[in-house]
Amino acid sequence: MKKTLSVFLLFLSHSVFALDLAKYPTELTSGEGVNVVIAPTTDNKQALVKVTGVNHEIDGVVFLTEINKQGDDQRLKYTFDGSKRSLIYIANNYGCCSYALYLPDTKDGIYLGKKDEAKADTVQAISALYDQQLKQGVQEKLAMFNREKHLAYQKNKIQEADDNVVKQCGTEMPTKVDWNKISDSDLGTYAIAAYCAQVSSKVADQCAAKPAFKETAKDFKAISCDFTDELKLRLNDQVLNFKTAPKAPNQGQFIEAYLNNM
Repeated sequence: MKKTLSVFLLFLSHSVFALDLAKYPTELTSGEGVNVVIAPTTDNKQALVKVTGVNHEIDGVVFLTEINKQGDDQRLKYTFDGSKRSLIYIANNYGCCSYALYLPDTKDGIYLGKKDEAKADTVQAISALYDQQLKQGVQEKLAMFNREKHLAYQKNKIQEADDNVVKQCGTEMPTKVDWNKISDSDLGTYAIAAYCAQVSSKVADQCAAKPAFKETAKDFKAISCDFTDELKLRLNDQVLNFKTAPKAPNQGQFIEAYLNNM
């Protein structure tokens, strides 16, 4: 609730104070249909950015970004899915400049070149669109943490690990997580599946390496995973109860040692 309120107030402040934009924008293109317009403020501390030509929900949305300077380079940052991210990276190479666009949840940038001509009326158009979308709550919606999307991704990764147990061990052993106990902060910060799927992954490895372990695996009916501040693994009523913690080191070795002693 506190995060929701802070994001709302952030957008409200943007709508209250008019932006003093520079007369001419920077217009970029990939040469393959991706286009970007950057309209900086006169003090070069912020910029409106619109990306088009991408198969992504940010397409056509105007974001107010912060210009973060790192030496001669710049990162244009905005809030998406509950976290601050770089949208455009500007590298000052031998005079200026190379540009890269980073779409959310992608590692590789899309490299862009500067168009020959920038039109002043583009600034008015992008500013008007920004105000319109701001009133509609477009940017605010995209800035909010998307819990359902993160849950679906993490559940899918855990299911993949559980399916591998069936493949390697010939028995089902579903990993159960009480997702209601996982906060938005932890879900957005940590790869929950990478922690909670460790037991099923190690069980599958044991079955693949030691066929005799398949008989042992048949005694495990499920895996229960708690995301906590301690590291523990115990077998209780045919359920492997696993407590995982982000700061605990060598978790894979810990699980493997426990299974080897069974």
